[in-house]
Amino acid sequence: MEVFARLDSVTKTYGKVVALDAVSLVVPAGVTAVLGPNGAGKSTMIEILAGLRRPGSGRVEVLGGDPADVRIKGRLGLTPQRTALPWRLTVAETLALVAAHYPDPVPRADLVEQLGLGPFLNKRCGSLSGGQRRRVALATALVGRPELLFLDEPTTGLDADSRDGLWTAIAAVAAAGSAVLLTTHDMAEAEHLAEQVVVVTGGQIARTGAVTEVVAEVGLHLVDIEVTGALPPIAVSGPADRVETVGNRTHIYTADPDATVRALVRAEVPFTGIRVERVGLEEAIRTISRSTDPGAVTRPGIRVAEKVA
Repeated sequence: MEVFARLDSVTKTYGKVVALDAVSLVVPAGVTAVLGPNGAGKSTMIEILAGLRRPGSGRVEVLGGDPADVRIKGRLGLTPQRTALPWRLTVAETLALVAAHYPDPVPRADLVEQLGLGPFLNKRCGSLSGGQRRRVALATALVGRPELLFLDEPTTGLDADSRDGLWTAIAAVAAAGSAVLLTTHDMAEAEHLAEQVVVVTGGQIARTGAVTEVVAEVGLHLVDIEVTGALPPIAVSGPADRVETVGNRTHIYTADPDATVRALVRAEVPFTGIRVERVGLEEAIRTISRSTDPGAVTRPGIRVAEKVA
C-alpha cells in the first residue's frame, strides 16, 4: 500500500484544550473521510498534515517529507472550511494568479468545464454566492495537479447539483491515483466517496475502516414500529441504545433486534408496520462517539417506554 501521509503519536494542544491526543494515522491512495462531532479534532488534523500547524509532539510525514517544506507544499491541494478569495479579482483572474505558482497547471478550460465555472468566470469573487465560492476554492486547490488533496467540509451549503459536480471532481482526483483526505458531516458524501473512513472523537481515533466495516462493527439495528395508544414500559433483554418518537413512529435502536421484537410481542404491545434494518453510517458514528465519550452514561439495557424527543 502506497502511503501518502502519516501521523505517528501526534498530539496538539491549545492551552489546556487537547485537540489531538497521540493520534496515529495512515493516508493511502483514494478518498479517506474523517468523521466525528464538532470539536473532535478533525480540522486540526487536516491543518497539521497540510503544514499549516505544527504538532506539539509526534511525527508528521507527507509525501515522504515535511509538510512545511515548500517543495512538499507545491504537491498539495487544500480547500479549508473558509476560503478567502481575492474579492476584487474575477474568477478568471484568480485562477490565473494561482496557476502562475505551478510549473504545469491544469488548463483553465478543463477546470471551468469540470466545475461548471463558465457562467460566472468573469464575475468578481466578492459577488459570488456561497456555492460558487466553494467551486472556485476547489478549482484553486486542483489547479496545481495535487498528489494529496485536503478538503475540509467541501460541500457545505451547496445545492444538490453543485454538490454532485464537486463529488465528480473529487472522485476524478482519486481515480487518477492521488489521495484525498476530507472532513464532512454529510454521511451521504462519505458513503458516496470514501474507500476508508476514520472516526475521530475527543481528539482520538475511535475507528478506521471501510464504511461497511464500521457500520457492521457497531452492530446496531433499528426496530421501527407504529404503536396504537400508549406504549407500556417493556424491559428489553440484551443491550439497547435508545428509543425515539418520530412523528407517529417509534424507533428503537438495539444491538439485539430479535430480543427486542420478542419482548414487544410477549408484552402484547399493540404495534403495526414493523421494520427492522441495520443502521447506516450516520447512526453508527453517533453510537461510536457516545461510546467513547468519557462523560457518557453506559446502560446495559433500556426500557421501551423511555422516549427521547
